[in-house]
Amino acid sequence: MKPIIFISSLLMLNTLMADALAVCPTTGQVMANATMSGNTVVTFGAIANKEAATVSGLTLTANGSGSYKSGSDVATAFAEKLIGSGGGRNNSDFGATAISGWGTTNALVSGATITFVSLSPNMIPLVVSGTGSNPPTITIQGAPPIVALKTLLEGSTVCVGVANNWQGQEYHQGPSGGMNNLIDYKHGPSSKNDPTAPVGTWAISGNTVNYSYHDGLNYTNTVYDNGNGTYTFCDTNGNTTTASIKLGQVGC
Repeated sequence: MKPIIFISSLLMLNTLMADALAVCPTTGQVMANATMSGNTVVTFGAIANKEAATVSGLTLTANGSGSYKSGSDVATAFAEKLIGSGGGRNNSDFGATAISGWGTTNALVSGATITFVSLSPNMIPLVVSGTGSNPPTITIQGAPPIVALKTLLEGSTVCVGVANNWQGQEYHQGPSGGMNNLIDYKHGPSSKNDPTAPVGTWAISGNTVNYSYHDGLNYTNTVYDNGNGTYTFCDTNGNTTTASIKLGQVGC
């Protein structure tokens, strides 16, 4: 990200933000290039008729006589759906399966809990929710699974600003001719005044991302996951920029 003091260019992502001279965050998950993974234990509670429990998009709804009177009943139903134990007799109470990249085994289903094991190192954490008085809860074992920095940025557009006032829309292209190009969407490829154009290159080094702009300026940023769908890019001078990220080469 390229911090600026003036607002005359659409090349930069460290722009206009009120926190531009703030210190780097002391909270939030640092998006590391190193792989990290861990098991996630989900503990279930009972659900009454028409109540539901959800794990990362997979929802179990109690329908009529299918009420689940204990957390163990709910965990068993999820186990039957996910790993086929018990013949899958409760599958009709589920919506579409939406959990991917996680695995369970019979040995990891115990009472009201299921231990989910990440199948690859760059995992998005599970999310649980529920209706009624006993929603599922999560406990992380070991290092929390995270998305690696390269996975987060490559093939995505980093957006700075707000709708109708985007100060940065930089697409992080994958390797092309041995380089990772940084492409500013600007006013779009069909614009006659400010069309989409390459503005520099980017590269991952350890747990930081380095930006080299065509005007000769270079910046190194640590990236923090704010946990709310936004990310903070913090350069070596402590300048910070809050951004959102969209998949693909798109306008924000």
